[in-house]
Amino acid sequence: MPFIFPIETQDQRAIIVCGVVFSLLAVVSVALRVLARRTANRVLDLSDFFVIAACVFAVIYQGVSISSVLIGGVGYHIEDIKNRFGVESGAEIFLQHTVANQLLWAVSLCLCRVSILILSTKIFLVQSFIVTARITYVLVLGWGLAAILTAFLLCRPFAYNWDKSIEGGVCGDPTVSWAVTGVLNMISDLVILIMPMPYLLRLELAWEKRLRLAAIFGILVLPCIVSIVRIVEMIKMDFNDITFSSPHTLLLSSLEPCLGVMAACAMTMRPLFGGRYSPDGTADYSDPPIAPLPKKNSNRRFQPLIENTSETRLRPEEVGYQASIAKSPEPPMGFGTLGEIGLEMGAISIRHEWIVKEEPRPRSSDTEKDKSLR
Repeated sequence: MPFIFPIETQDQRAIIVCGVVFSLLAVVSVALRVLARRTANRVLDLSDFFVIAACVFAVIYQGVSISSVLIGGVGYHIEDIKNRFGVESGAEIFLQHTVANQLLWAVSLCLCRVSILILSTKIFLVQSFIVTARITYVLVLGWGLAAILTAFLLCRPFAYNWDKSIEGGVCGDPTVSWAVTGVLNMISDLVILIMPMPYLLRLELAWEKRLRLAAIFGILVLPCIVSIVRIVEMIKMDFNDITFSSPHTLLLSSLEPCLGVMAACAMTMRPLFGGRYSPDGTADYSDPPIAPLPKKNSNRRFQPLIENTSETRLRPEEVGYQASIAKSPEPPMGFGTLGEIGLEMGAISIRHEWIVKEEPRPRSSDTEKDKSLR
């Protein structure tokens, strides 16, 4: 039976408390996401399954982090582990936990980002965004594969990661390896955060709706902040006394996957705040519509006419008016279309066509002649 270390330091308590609390928050977030899908009469899709898998790996990560405190000796000097508690292996058990954590961290974050990208391509049905998202898929998967391979290839043989008594074993510089992985991780977060912003800024919606959308996507900034602070703390680590110098890095690393899951789920929780949904998942809100925000340099083909001094008038031909509504299972290949955001915000994309003819506006002199003839 492994030795259980006493909990004496604030860092140890922080890792355990945050592990429990953020595991619960991640699980609750996923449960609310599934409930929101069912409330909106929408079936679970790939983005939901990916975020559920990411949550599972994130919770396992938290369990391993707590275990690294209880039986790995996190928070104590390596010398105290040997001399005070009589554990001759020193940091060996903790380093085994570290390898497992690196794998769980990379898999959880990779799955979470893929989930966000899949959901984003259903929100922004714009060909340029979809192409960018697919390129980002490749980058995210490449990063995840590199992080996983780093855990296996950093030391040769593999057991030399924790057992330094193996003769002929060699290791690369773990600080450089983890720092590079962390920087690439931060860049991935920033790319996913920035990608939808140009499309959000171009939406012709009221300020209330634009701020609501910006807040939803702005939640993604939290994992970015944690990632940046994590890199700073990682550089400060002393690998000669790793159990004592690693608590802050371990704490931040455990927060990041859970925050990613929570951010991914927050993007889908709009149905929980009211509204009616048809059996096919279409939103029908009873709130009065909010006037769209006028934009300068709009690319709309027609602008409203607010003056009547023109010499010509546009008069519609007397033809029948027809309208039809269709739901497409695949995103269109054009530009300027909204997907789930359009449903959630109560918006609809409409195309108008007119047949018009130009005729001169009657002059005042002609009107007076007509009256005199009568």
